[in-house]
Amino acid sequence: MRRRLALGGVVVALALTAAACGGGGGGSDAAVSIKTLQAAVSNTQAAPSSRFVMDMDVNAAGDSITIHGEGIVSGDGKTGQITLSLASLGTIEERIVDGTVYANFGDLPFASKLGGTPWVRVSLDELQQRSGADFGGLADQAQSSGPQQGLEYLQGLSGDVVKVGDDTVAGQHATHYRASIDYAKVADKLPASAAAQRDTLAKLGKVPADVWINDDDRVVKMHFVVDAGALGSSAGTAELTMEITDFGVPVDVQAPPADQTTDLSSLTGVST
Repeated sequence: MRRRLALGGVVVALALTAAACGGGGGGSDAAVSIKTLQAAVSNTQAAPSSRFVMDMDVNAAGDSITIHGEGIVSGDGKTGQITLSLASLGTIEERIVDGTVYANFGDLPFASKLGGTPWVRVSLDELQQRSGADFGGLADQAQSSGPQQGLEYLQGLSGDVVKVGDDTVAGQHATHYRASIDYAKVADKLPASAAAQRDTLAKLGKVPADVWINDDDRVVKMHFVVDAGALGSSAGTAELTMEITDFGVPVDVQAPPADQTTDLSSLTGVST
């Protein structure tokens, strides 16, 4: 749970780094129980795998960037393949194999500093054992790519829910709802040992969120804004729209060849 609730996820982390380098119409307004949305979130999280597409607008340190992503991820987040297109900056490919992340940063400005191979390997278990630099946060974030990160945020849905109306998502009927995410409730799901992360999430307060649920009682689209302004003037914002287009699809991902991979630990010089 701690891994998936780390602030922002690897998508936001990579997007903010790159930036530094260079809902629906009116409906019925009918009130709905928050339990309707919470049940759909839990049902979606139980899916063995999912395919998704996402679009994100990130503003940080005075720069902005638009990101398009698509991929497929297992329900536990330990296996997946994701491609991120960062406007004119380039493309990032990420593979997750048995809980290890392999990232290819292509022609992005900082890629040349990550060793002489196309791929960088990030062992989550190893990073979580390290102290000093912020490797623990990176480890938490790296496994949160894809729909599971957004679904964990949606576990904080609270307050009044409005049924906006009927819609079509990925060619199928879906119902559009609007509610709020209470990040304090999201923070409460973290263990007491993650006090710093709990405090960070709680500072985000309550933000609006739009959720689309299909006829199988699964979340198929979400839209919300992660506004980290409360964390500092340069923290930035990320507006995310994600569609989950398929469930239960095979996830067959292979690690890159060893001779094309550099272990991140060899670049940091930080000992365990």
